[in-house]
Amino acid sequence: MARILDLHVHPSLKMYYLPHLTHNFHSRTYSGAHWNPLSFRTRYRNLRDSPIKVMLCTHYIIEKGFVAEGFIPPVRGLFWGMAPWYYGKLRVADPWKAVNEMMDTLEKSVDETNRWTGEHGRHFRLVKSYDELVNDLHENEIGLVHSIEGAHCLGYGPEKGETKADYWARAEKRLEELAARGVCLITPCHFWDNMFLPQTDGTEIIPRKIDGKVIPTRDDMFFHMKRAEFSFDDPDKLAEPFVRKCLELGFVLCLSHMQEEARWRIYELCEEYERPVTLTHVGLKHFFDHEYNVSDDEIKKIHSLGGVVGLIFSRRWLTDPLKRYKDNGHGIQDLIDSMLYIRELTGDTKAIGIGTDFDGLTDPFKDCPTPRQMHRVVDEMKHHFTAEEEDEILFTNSLRLLEHGWGKRRRVHEDVFEFDAGHIGP
Repeated sequence: MARILDLHVHPSLKMYYLPHLTHNFHSRTYSGAHWNPLSFRTRYRNLRDSPIKVMLCTHYIIEKGFVAEGFIPPVRGLFWGMAPWYYGKLRVADPWKAVNEMMDTLEKSVDETNRWTGEHGRHFRLVKSYDELVNDLHENEIGLVHSIEGAHCLGYGPEKGETKADYWARAEKRLEELAARGVCLITPCHFWDNMFLPQTDGTEIIPRKIDGKVIPTRDDMFFHMKRAEFSFDDPDKLAEPFVRKCLELGFVLCLSHMQEEARWRIYELCEEYERPVTLTHVGLKHFFDHEYNVSDDEIKKIHSLGGVVGLIFSRRWLTDPLKRYKDNGHGIQDLIDSMLYIRELTGDTKAIGIGTDFDGLTDPFKDCPTPRQMHRVVDEMKHHFTAEEEDEILFTNSLRLLEHGWGKRRRVHEDVFEFDAGHIGP
């Protein structure tokens, strides 16, 4: 039976921000094939009937800049008119307090979900270390691991009367607290500026027919994301100290949403620290040439570091916009095509993983909108990959990433692909 380690999934984002959801995976909320910001794709029933074994549950606090400027004025006016207290709260929320509350939400949901699950059902276990993951996770359990998206959660910048050095001392302490709480991975960049690393413009590209011609356009009818105007070496930012601190503490660094120039600087630092690196939820430039996606040279570099490219379950990043015009929205074959391309480029399957981004803001595959349909991915993979390659892509590559990247450095290998998978079963 297949086992899957999902590198990027957002259950706590929905449970924290949507008032109709409680601290519980048990829900009857919509999770169909159509995009819906109020959906809950990782509800218990969908996970129970899936091959998911481990999920990196990604906590993302909506940036105040995105809330205040990312939405177009009519949408902001609608928010003020319909939910002024809630919208105002988002604009002034303390990101450090909020991310800790979101982690609390996930931890409480484990207990609440298990309490209402039958004795023979699949249960959740919150996992706070790599050793616990490989040694303590039972056969009928799904492991949930804390992950962070957006280093702005450490604070937006120096507060009144603070220097940059004061801010960094506070941020360092908070990184140490996240490590102690069991956070395994940090994605520094997201939709808006932070004090550390420059983000891409993550506004999705869609095909539109204009004056009789189909062209790629930004999907910014309601909101847009911002591309940073600073670089890795900006003296007003803290890029290198942040990266070095993360690698020393044992956070896996995910470079999704980051500008390519900064990604290459981090590859160099990961090589220095003998740590792997990942992009947990991206596509390939070979199929869609966008800065968000990874180039062939990057794939080869990630492979050489023992890292993983997590392929996203969204055609908007896996395929060129013109190819998507008026198609059926099915994406499993596009996912397989990306896997096959990486295997051809690197000579093996050891740098391939998956990061679905379920319950994020992405538009999911119509033929796999929730974890419940992930058996379809597994079935299609059997036509192209051996059983060993299938398990590498779905599980052991990402587990290896955690072994070498999360927590203490366990040992230095000449072979970056050598590791012990423990006894984790399906």
